[in-house]
Amino acid sequence: MTSYRDAGVDLDVHSKMHRLAKRVVLETGANLGKYASSITFQGVELVLHVDGVGTKTLVLERLGKLWVAGWDCVLMNTNDVACDGAKPIAVADYIALPRSDENLFKQVINGIERAVKELNLVLLGGETAILPDLANGVDVVCTVLAFKDRQVVNEARIGDKLYGLPSNGLHANGYSLVRKIIREKLKDNYRAVVDGVNLELELAKPVANYTSFLLEAWNRKLIHAAAHITGGGFTKIKRILPRGATAYLKVPEPPQIFKLMIKLGSIKLWEAYRVFNMGIGLVIAADQNAEKELRRLAKQHGYNLIELGHVYRDSRENIIVETWVGEKLVY
Repeated sequence: MTSYRDAGVDLDVHSKMHRLAKRVVLETGANLGKYASSITFQGVELVLHVDGVGTKTLVLERLGKLWVAGWDCVLMNTNDVACDGAKPIAVADYIALPRSDENLFKQVINGIERAVKELNLVLLGGETAILPDLANGVDVVCTVLAFKDRQVVNEARIGDKLYGLPSNGLHANGYSLVRKIIREKLKDNYRAVVDGVNLELELAKPVANYTSFLLEAWNRKLIHAAAHITGGGFTKIKRILPRGATAYLKVPEPPQIFKLMIKLGSIKLWEAYRVFNMGIGLVIAADQNAEKELRRLAKQHGYNLIELGHVYRDSRENIIVETWVGEKLVY
């Protein structure tokens, strides 16, 4: 059985580090959000959010597709802030390289350019760090500036229905585990085709754009909450649950790439659903009466809305995931 901890990422320790950081954030006076904290400056609620692409860049560099890292670092951030109802307006990047390599830099910045143009953002600048000895690969991070022009409380309500939008593959999470599996089971062959899965195509898929859909959904008051399914997988849904509530989800069969990783790595489903998005990149909570409009809106943005489950009163405050094979996972 292969776990994320075996690949060097301990999610339990990660949660402890987050709690330490959260204490400092609160002590400094920030308005704590579910995905992005904010401050109020001269009457405007400003959000500043940072995230990086992680070890996916190691795979993208080998495949010659580092533009995806540039795209991902923007969309990971904008999707997050949009979950809290914040509208992104500007980006700053941090690109660390192990050597002075114009080609590597050009690929990354091209991806950032694509993303900011897609979302009509401004690139304010950034930092390009050449770090021999310190960096063994390319590290790509973005910080997004956003603002809130409406009061949004990103929290589900008892009785809400839960819906999902499909992911575009793995997005940018779980790659340390994926790399370990491919190294040990496929001799580091990132261009292999296994069980009909073309790894080169699957591992270089860019993060989906949920930002535009979310901002319109909030503006039209169609949703009560949104959870971006990234690091931590389906445990992310806990962020949007009210006290005294449990979320029950019956999820569809995941795309083949996830089943392949589970098979090759002998990964338990409980581990898989807290590491990968398993084909669902965004979970939203809404009143059942909003479903028709949500389906129409999702379609306009290129997605099929997936009915997943519901939120109900329960003091245990769990996330219950019923998988496509009938196994019930409790988080």
